[in-house]
Amino acid sequence: MSQSTLSSAATLKSAGKATKTRYAVAFMLFLTVVINYMDRSNLSVAAPLISEEFGLDTAQQGLLLSAFGWTYAAMQLPGGWLVDRVQPRLLYPICLVLWSVATIFMGMAGSFIALIVLRMAVGGFEAPAYPINNKVVTAWFPERERATAIGFYTSGQFIGLALLTPVLLWLQHALTWHWVFVVTGAVGVVWGLIWFVMYRNPVDSKRTNAAEIEYIREGGGLVDLGSKKTKTVAPKLSKADFALVLGRKKLWGIYIGQFCLTSTLWFFLTWFPTYLVTYRQMDYIKTGFLTSLPFIAALAGVLISGVLSDLMLKRGVSLGTSRKLPIITGLLLSMSMIGAIFT
Repeated sequence: MSQSTLSSAATLKSAGKATKTRYAVAFMLFLTVVINYMDRSNLSVAAPLISEEFGLDTAQQGLLLSAFGWTYAAMQLPGGWLVDRVQPRLLYPICLVLWSVATIFMGMAGSFIALIVLRMAVGGFEAPAYPINNKVVTAWFPERERATAIGFYTSGQFIGLALLTPVLLWLQHALTWHWVFVVTGAVGVVWGLIWFVMYRNPVDSKRTNAAEIEYIREGGGLVDLGSKKTKTVAPKLSKADFALVLGRKKLWGIYIGQFCLTSTLWFFLTWFPTYLVTYRQMDYIKTGFLTSLPFIAALAGVLISGVLSDLMLKRGVSLGTSRKLPIITGLLLSMSMIGAIFT
């Protein structure tokens, strides 16, 4: 046994039983993802009534529904730059409050142009969210728990969409479409303030004892990442970095797969409620139920495919096949939505 291993074991023993603060952090990320996706999907809920009130044609609806994606994509690199330089305790609540305030003002917008500008603001301010999530998990979880933590908070997007979309449709039916944005934005503002009060990096947290910090550090967690006690200089981007991310065939497979996955998901985040209300002439109660079904299926698919992938790997199937087969199967199954035009 190496000297460093003995030293870590001795530190853990002397520190007592490790706290479980990292699980509370994972739950905080889960709630943040729920709010994040609630603010992405609220426009799809309100889109039919917005189009009716402002007299929007299909092309204008498409512009409005896609406005989020323009700034969300454009701000990924600047957002990542910010994440490297500003600690999550400060950056996350700033982003949360800003995109939530923009969401509230969408409920007060009086023109098509105002709605587009505000929707672009929501997309831009949400861009750093997932890089922050990854940074938090890297700091708070050892490598052997990291995938579980990521899977847990990622499931928030589907659980939130499945459970809250019907609630938002009911809220719109009971009040008006304006309140869909006001309520969802207000929730984000409140949660941003709670995050600022409650979140700390591992070494800065008073609820985390030395045993848990050592457990995370020993398992590869970067407990000093983003800490106010440790000043780190973010490395500068170089041409070699861009050559790496643009020159690897495997990475291009991930890019293409993510593009296809997001394109499918985006339909259900934007056009699906409008399709059910306008084309299928369904009432809002039935629309709320049917809108939640794809997200329930997505949640089941995420969990089942992960289990099956690990099971295949344990039974001797190659790493490439174990990881690729669930992805390819899922993308092929998503083609079944074409059948909707024949029903």
